[in-house]
Amino acid sequence: MKYVIIGTAGHVDHGKSALIKALTGTDTDRLKEEKARGISIDLGFAAMELSHEIMAGIVDVPGHERFLKNMLAGTGSIDLAMLVIAADEGVMPQTREHLAMLHFYGIKHGVVVINKIDKVDEEWLELVEEEVNELLTDTFLAGAPLCRVSAVTGEGLAALKEQLLIAARAVVMRDSMAPFRLWIDRVFTIKGYGAVVTGSVLSGTANVGDALTLYPSGQQVRVRGTECHGRKVQAVYAGQRAALNLAGVAASEITRGMSLSHEAYGQISTVWDVMVMLEHPVESGTRVRLHLGTGEFLGRLYSFKEGIHHYMRLIVEEPLAASAGDRGIIRLYSPQILLGGVMLIAPCKQVRRISEGRALLAQALLEQDVVNVVYEILTENKDLMSDGEVKRQAGYINKRQVDQSLETLQAEQKIVMLDRLFIAQSLLQTLTQQCIALLEVFHRDQPERAGLSKEIIKQKLGLADKNFDKVAAYWHKEGTLISNDGDMALQAHAINYNAWCHELLRNCEQVLAESDFMTIDAAILGEKLNLLPEKANIAFNILLSKGLVIQVDTVYVYQKTMQNAIRILQQYFRNNEEITVSQLRTMLNTSRKVALPLFEYFDMYKYTVRIGDVRRPGLKLMASSENEGLYS
Repeated sequence: MKYVIIGTAGHVDHGKSALIKALTGTDTDRLKEEKARGISIDLGFAAMELSHEIMAGIVDVPGHERFLKNMLAGTGSIDLAMLVIAADEGVMPQTREHLAMLHFYGIKHGVVVINKIDKVDEEWLELVEEEVNELLTDTFLAGAPLCRVSAVTGEGLAALKEQLLIAARAVVMRDSMAPFRLWIDRVFTIKGYGAVVTGSVLSGTANVGDALTLYPSGQQVRVRGTECHGRKVQAVYAGQRAALNLAGVAASEITRGMSLSHEAYGQISTVWDVMVMLEHPVESGTRVRLHLGTGEFLGRLYSFKEGIHHYMRLIVEEPLAASAGDRGIIRLYSPQILLGGVMLIAPCKQVRRISEGRALLAQALLEQDVVNVVYEILTENKDLMSDGEVKRQAGYINKRQVDQSLETLQAEQKIVMLDRLFIAQSLLQTLTQQCIALLEVFHRDQPERAGLSKEIIKQKLGLADKNFDKVAAYWHKEGTLISNDGDMALQAHAINYNAWCHELLRNCEQVLAESDFMTIDAAILGEKLNLLPEKANIAFNILLSKGLVIQVDTVYVYQKTMQNAIRILQQYFRNNEEITVSQLRTMLNTSRKVALPLFEYFDMYKYTVRIGDVRRPGLKLMASSENEGLYS
């Protein structure tokens, strides 16, 4: 079964509600005030079976300009428009305004009804039709069927139903496999059941027992029961008018304009970048009314620095839970004249311009090109993204379509997957070039260093910790960069650096192994190797990092010097049971300042055991008494 939502449009008192009653038998004027005044004030709802394969939900909207807010609350979710024009009055102000709003909402299908034909003669009717055709020129209803109807006599109703069926067949079926989404247009309480909301199901399926999220509050609710067109059902589907009985929330916490959805879809923000389609120029900072879904949101429109007229920034006065590609209507705050339409692109970046990538994303959303929507989202986000985050930012699109798009883009080598996260190939190339440029400058200025700190590179590139590690692993695998002593370096530099280190260690071996000094520092090393102070410090740190210089408290000892000290200690204990600090100092020809830290080192590694003010042989010395010079 295919489900579609038909919405009425047209001037007040042109017979929209009467026409629906004639078609369905349902009186959509449910309020006492509506019946007393004879005009629609709020939204009304009905159902009509167009065929065995197509079921239509009908949203009847008020035509009076005072109730335009209510009209817009019902129009944003429709698939098919039924523009009603009274034969005895012809085109009127709200006829034109409603038609413009349907256009800005992006409605593509519709039928035009000339109602009340029982009140005029043929000649007048032909004049009205001529006026209507002129109105429809260059609109989405140009060429749409004009149905002559009398809701009073029933004339033309059969032909109208047939045209509605033809138009409904042309409507693209809403996706019941996509994430569930419903804009709330009514809220009420039923005694014994609690909160009930109604709305048009834009996408997906909601089953009894499902957990949903109420936006923008983020409150979790559970579906206790569902109805469709007055019948209790186990599930409601995309394209249906639905009523949901909710648990976990009171009716007082819900208002028209809120939405229900599966968690982790869409985005919430007070600042959105939008594509605008304006009837009149709008000055930057103009206060406006945004009609989106079933809600009205106050805010201001701001121009970008470049002065690009198709894009603006919308700042609303309360958090707006919406989705990329959502279409809305903009009216001036006061007087409430129609300004045009908007399409939401995404919550804004912290810049006062619209990027090329964001403009391309807007175009992809406008064309409903899922592959390019996914690609531009990945290009726009300057980091790696999970498939779940891509789906959230893409909005209420079928998961399978997003997954297929990711596969297609990988096959086309437009994106890369790094450990189950995705990144645009162009962004990865940019990051690679930026990193190479950083390292080239660093290697040129400091050739004696192994490489640049990963932390510095990560901060310069603006990547999150885990994501940077994944990109760095990719660079290493590709041979672009390597990890050198824990830092990052270009491969050519690493080769030169390793050769320099090898030469340094060879020189150190020659110079330090023959020295008669107990401790060492950068100054001594620089003197022995004839190095400038800066390079001496670097060389000293290399020896430390490789374990060739051992730090003992505040002093530093060359590894082989330490090995020699342990051999001397071992020989001493062959003829003696204990040793003092003073004896060690004399034996090693050093100072007390050095002897004390050496004893602490010997104690730590079990070469000695402290007993009072003296040391006795430790486990290592006793175990290795037959292995002269053992060191570990």
